[in-house]
Amino acid sequence: MAAAGGAAAVAVKRSRARKARRREAERARAFRLRRGEGTGDGVRRVARGQLDLAGDGLDAGTGPRGDLDGAVHETRKAFKRLRALARVSRDALGDEAYRRENTIFRDAGRRLSGTRDAAVLVQTLDGVVARYREELDDDAFTGLRDALASEAEAASRSLSDDRIAVDAVQGTLEAARRRVGGWPLPDDGGLAMLEPGFERIYRRGRRALKTARRDPDTETLHELRKRAKDLWHAAQVLRPAAPKAMKALARRAHALSDVVGEDHDLAVLRAAARERHATLAPGELALLERLIARRRAGLQRRALARGRRVYGRKPAELAKLVR
Repeated sequence: MAAAGGAAAVAVKRSRARKARRREAERARAFRLRRGEGTGDGVRRVARGQLDLAGDGLDAGTGPRGDLDGAVHETRKAFKRLRALARVSRDALGDEAYRRENTIFRDAGRRLSGTRDAAVLVQTLDGVVARYREELDDDAFTGLRDALASEAEAASRSLSDDRIAVDAVQGTLEAARRRVGGWPLPDDGGLAMLEPGFERIYRRGRRALKTARRDPDTETLHELRKRAKDLWHAAQVLRPAAPKAMKALARRAHALSDVVGEDHDLAVLRAAARERHATLAPGELALLERLIARRRAGLQRRALARGRRVYGRKPAELAKLVR
């Protein structure tokens, strides 16, 4: 009995140790700076965390039972967070290092875009059908959906069968992790060294909102989406500077990016439907375009209203939070 009790105690201790290591690993990968952490060291830690997250995800996704599509989606999100991190750190990094990292992360994300973009088209069409189900026949747009689903499956198979793109991205991640340790960030700059980058991100978003309000088309709203995502991620990283204010800003910027993101997906679906009009029954293309236009009109009104709430402060005033 004593031996059994001792074994059980050892097992519990090991389990607790494993959980503690997992918590520490998650903490190390957290996409935010820590209170009391040197800003330069913190930026490098955050960057390494995203690189590790993307690399581990791709490793798991390419395994025998892996979800490659899900891994690709998460990896592309990690690259977007890394680009936002580079933008908010730009003045400390220097223009040369910033441009190098931004270009590398952008191009790596694009190598994986095909499978995700194809899957989004199917999800977007399904969303339209679900929203307007009462106005549609049971078999509405099935020809188009079958075509899009077939293309998405082919894109996924192609990426799974041809490891060149995935291996290239893994190589990019490994090389970037080695470079991060040498990012030229001041050791004692404090959060203030990120203030100019944060202000620039916010200012660019205000300009994008102004342009979208004047001419709300697919291109201007997509630009607003990108700027809102940058602000969302920058506020996540800078949470310790002003926890309540940054949390609220991140939440609002995220919500704005989601709304304009759906608008953009609908615009892409409309273009895809036009290209594949032969898959649609008579009258279906016009019907789908009307439904998309109706949904986009509502989304654009919401986006501009949310944008005013996100970008209502003057950039220099907001940037004072980062001190």
